[in-house]
Amino acid sequence: MKIEKQHITINLLDSEKIIHEGDTFILTNHRLMVSGKPGRASSVWEEAQLEECLDPNLKNAGKTTRKWLGYRLLGVGFALIGLQMIPYLFFGANILGKLPNLIESLYFLASMLTATAGIYLTLGSYLNRPPHTSILFGVPGSKDLLAIFPGWDSEDADELVSKYRRAKRNV
Repeated sequence: MKIEKQHITINLLDSEKIIHEGDTFILTNHRLMVSGKPGRASSVWEEAQLEECLDPNLKNAGKTTRKWLGYRLLGVGFALIGLQMIPYLFFGANILGKLPNLIESLYFLASMLTATAGIYLTLGSYLNRPPHTSILFGVPGSKDLLAIFPGWDSEDADELVSKYRRAKRNV
């Protein structure tokens, strides 16, 4: 029997039946097949016999996005910096110069800290992976298999692990 998956054909053995199937994985009564590049269409599928695989490890990873907070802090920080810089650049006037040095220093610290925190949170939201659940199937003497599911505590990941354990007991 043949399965069409992400523009490639996967051949099943004669006695093989599909137990559970998703976009990036196929679990049969004899093998586990996982797409080589999680989350992307890939022509590389890695596979292992069920009797060779170790017990899977589930792990939540990734970070929630903090873009909205980063944008707000960045806006407040730039506004505070602009309130001090624009009058000084265009009119040569230091509007905080009449205040005590301690207050001027605190204003500077507040403006720089909010702008820095805004940049950190905004860049971190773009650079970090979104929340996901990963399942690592260890295969001694071979490459381990990794299946990734969107969101923390993914029900799809729990279902795959449950069906995998059931299939492994039946092997």
